[in-house]
Amino acid sequence: MPSEQAAQIDWNGRTHSYRPKPDWTDRISPDLRLHKTYSDDLDPVTFEVLRQKLWTINLAHGDTITRISGSPLLASLDFNMSILTEDAEVVVNAPYVQFLNAGAPLGIRYILETHSAKPGIAEGDIWCCNDPWIAACHQMDVMFAAPIFVDGQLFGWVANAGHQYDLGGIVPGGWPQNAEDVYSDPVVLTPFKMVEKDEIKPEMEALYLRQSRMPDLVALDLRAQIAGVVLARDQIIGLAKRYGADTVKAAMRRMLDQAQESFRQTLLKVPDGTWTEIRYLDEALPGQRTTQRTQLTVTKKGDRITINNAGTDAQTPGTNGIPFTSFSGSITGIISVSMLYSQLFAYGGCERQIDYDLTPGLLMCCDYPTAVSGGILQTIPMMNAVQSILSRMMACDDTLRPDLVAPCGDFMLPVLIGYDDRGKYFGQAILDSFGCGSGARSFGDGVDSSGPTFSPLSMVLNVELIEQWYPLLFLYRKEDADGGGPGEWRGGNGMRSAITPYRSASMTVVTNSGGQCISAQNCGGLFGGLPAPAGHYLVSYDTDLPEKARNRIVPGSIYDLKAERTEPLRAKSNGAALDAGDVMEIRTGGGGGYGDPLLREPVRVARDVDLGYTSVDAATSIYGVALASDGTVDEPATEALRNKLHGERASWHASGVNDDSPAIPATGEPSRRIHAYIAAVDQDGERVLACDKCGHRYCGYGGDYKTAALMNESPATTIPSNVDPAHFVDEPIVLRRFACPSCHVQVGAEITKANEPVKAEMVFA
Repeated sequence: MPSEQAAQIDWNGRTHSYRPKPDWTDRISPDLRLHKTYSDDLDPVTFEVLRQKLWTINLAHGDTITRISGSPLLASLDFNMSILTEDAEVVVNAPYVQFLNAGAPLGIRYILETHSAKPGIAEGDIWCCNDPWIAACHQMDVMFAAPIFVDGQLFGWVANAGHQYDLGGIVPGGWPQNAEDVYSDPVVLTPFKMVEKDEIKPEMEALYLRQSRMPDLVALDLRAQIAGVVLARDQIIGLAKRYGADTVKAAMRRMLDQAQESFRQTLLKVPDGTWTEIRYLDEALPGQRTTQRTQLTVTKKGDRITINNAGTDAQTPGTNGIPFTSFSGSITGIISVSMLYSQLFAYGGCERQIDYDLTPGLLMCCDYPTAVSGGILQTIPMMNAVQSILSRMMACDDTLRPDLVAPCGDFMLPVLIGYDDRGKYFGQAILDSFGCGSGARSFGDGVDSSGPTFSPLSMVLNVELIEQWYPLLFLYRKEDADGGGPGEWRGGNGMRSAITPYRSASMTVVTNSGGQCISAQNCGGLFGGLPAPAGHYLVSYDTDLPEKARNRIVPGSIYDLKAERTEPLRAKSNGAALDAGDVMEIRTGGGGGYGDPLLREPVRVARDVDLGYTSVDAATSIYGVALASDGTVDEPATEALRNKLHGERASWHASGVNDDSPAIPATGEPSRRIHAYIAAVDQDGERVLACDKCGHRYCGYGGDYKTAALMNESPATTIPSNVDPAHFVDEPIVLRRFACPSCHVQVGAEITKANEPVKAEMVFA
């Protein structure tokens, strides 16, 4: 349970984020009648009909948004929508960007608690809010929420949150990387009624649109999101009239109860323990050559988990912080796609089993007035940390292991700003990171250019659509060799895209990036699988592209061009000009690997080389596979090469950290795998963690296997096609790998600061 100190924090939405107190419903106006009754005799057939109907209504809500909005962001499904109960438990969430509507239950409870008496909540209202400390992940992901009234009672809510085209701030598009505090961010709007009695309030719309550089486009976004909640609200009212309000509410309650019980039963399959992930975030402000540390800890006891952010650096000026809305959305979003997909993302049920023991004012749960609009991209490495932890938990059970997946690539977001040759202004992002690779699984490779795990239906837009919106041309978009993390199962590769200005009077690129996806890695691997290499924004200036175009030659790589100079842009930058003949290549991330690369079947490596997924260099240096001249596996040479690489592991050194965990007597329980290559077993009268391949004892059951493993630190460039972090940060960054002291199977791999102590990934209670 949360600590006593944490319980004293006033989470009021002003300095600290809003988090409703246990007695928050006591402050709902008694004049607002809540529909709480439900039928006791809902039959299974009617339940399934209503369950699927609610799912369909929610998806139609999203379709309405994309059909009305003219935004490339909403066309990429950079939004999400939900159906909620009268007290704002999420009954249905959509398979879009999972964390984006995490603020809906928070914002609606805030409205109920603080505004139900005055100005009141009535039929025909639609509330709007983009305050990150109340209801939004950042200011650009604006929440619209409509109450659903049936027979004069508040029956439920529908809500969406979507990225608006522009709402001001010092950089167009809403990701100002040079903002030192929220006052340089886009405007912050606490909850207000945008629609009253089913009519848009003209004075509020005018105030809202006044903040934007492109008010006409934002007016379309506004109407699209309003239309979405109106459609969903009206269809649910119709559903209640057809089947009866109590029957529909019974279905909603059962969906929540089933999701809760499903999550509870999943947790009961996992042994009690604590799992920890550390991530680094580069440059709080553009040009800074330092990193900041984040730490996520999940403690599982019985059928509950507790989330802790201790060990995370304090917030500073700059754009590396995320508020509680994004933090909590990271947790529930990954739980939804990993453990609740069969429950139609009814994550309100799983929230009943989650406790938060948080310190406000840290980068992961920052306070007002931190700049958070540009910091939204740091939600992705946070979600990848959650993905790693949940996957390690799921690895402890044979029935859960097939559902685990390594993290996907972090997010890169280039924003293009300028004027076309007709004087029309543009300023928005290219979302090619929706083509990142997914992480490897316990039984197979990740999917190349699949898109992020946390957003199952989001898509990379057709290049013709992007060329329609912006004055540019795509020279190519292709899958990226060596883009995923190597492993027994490799991560999916990401993409490389190249653009050049076309009919542009001016064009400037602003770069935004999460974690260390430009300097060191895109994401981590699992159980000895390697991290995915960093991506890049690579610009070749004053190239011979015009000459090639005249000769009808389209380059297949940026390296095919002659250029005055070629330079990588930093993770955060606020204005690199692109002129005619300049070319920028965007390399988006791949997914993390799973397991020891030396255990990958050589024929799979040969096939990957043949298809262009893996380079010959990676095949030999990482996988230990030698290929004959015809591309087939040279088996004797491969055996010799793998023996050599295993021998090199034998020379790795001990971590130097002592295992001081108390001995736990043998339990008599059968062997239980808790890792791809490690099991909890009884040995010599003691419960221990031992190598599942050779039986070597690492440590006691409550110890850290990494402290007893052999360890090696090598340059981050050991990862194929990775960059040297020294180009971007001054702190030494290394690849740290761990292996069994006896059979030398690789059991861990991580990108870390060289001076970071060895940290336990998991410790069992």
